[in-house]
Amino acid sequence: MMSLDMSSPMPLWAQLVAELRRRLGAGDFDERFPTEAELVVAFGVSRATVREAIRRLRGDGLLDARRGSGTFVVRRQLDAPILGTSGLAQAITAAGLVEASRVLRIEEGQAGETAARALGTGTHEVVQWVERVRYADGEPLALDRSALAISAAQRRAFVGGDLTQGSLYGLLETLCGVRITGGSEWLRAVTCDQAERRLLRPGRGEGVFEVERIAYAGDRPVEWRRSLVRGRGYVIGATWGTVPPSPRR
Repeated sequence: MMSLDMSSPMPLWAQLVAELRRRLGAGDFDERFPTEAELVVAFGVSRATVREAIRRLRGDGLLDARRGSGTFVVRRQLDAPILGTSGLAQAITAAGLVEASRVLRIEEGQAGETAARALGTGTHEVVQWVERVRYADGEPLALDRSALAISAAQRRAFVGGDLTQGSLYGLLETLCGVRITGGSEWLRAVTCDQAERRLLRPGRGEGVFEVERIAYAGDRPVEWRRSLVRGRGYVIGATWGTVPPSPRR
């Protein structure tokens, strides 16, 4: 039995919601969500507590209950063309989800070989490094690591911006006067290292893909970025030739 804290001022249903939300994010219920009776036994709580927790999770759009069939995990994915054509923040909000970021690092540092090659700078040239975990409705979706080839004055202006929400490119334009006009991206299937897995929390058997990007302001490369994106959370689509409109999946 998985015990909840009976002495906590937090209601049991709220504790159960938090635990179930955590396990949903980890992919523990990908195959099947437990029945009410199974949750009662597993957590040692009343059926009323279980029903209230499920009601809350349904209200958050994480579960769906069908009469006679049981409770199911809602699979929410962001449908988008190639990532750079719209931006992750825009795709998240367009799907009706809450977009947010946790800043892990924002500091000046040497470009290093990979970023320098992409940006056309020297390996020891100073760039602005930005690393963020991107969230959709509180669940980690992507891990971004960017190197920005901007001037010292622009770097000073940039670090004063709010990177906990919204687009990095919006801040570049507003604070630094640098407007991103286009870019190139390369997608690869990869595996996470241990530190990356702790940040992204992919579910069992869930794939992760890497997006490498070079973004330009006119003909000048400004950003090199490596993003790790949870495979379950994002669908990348492309269209070729002439096709009739199709309904969303």
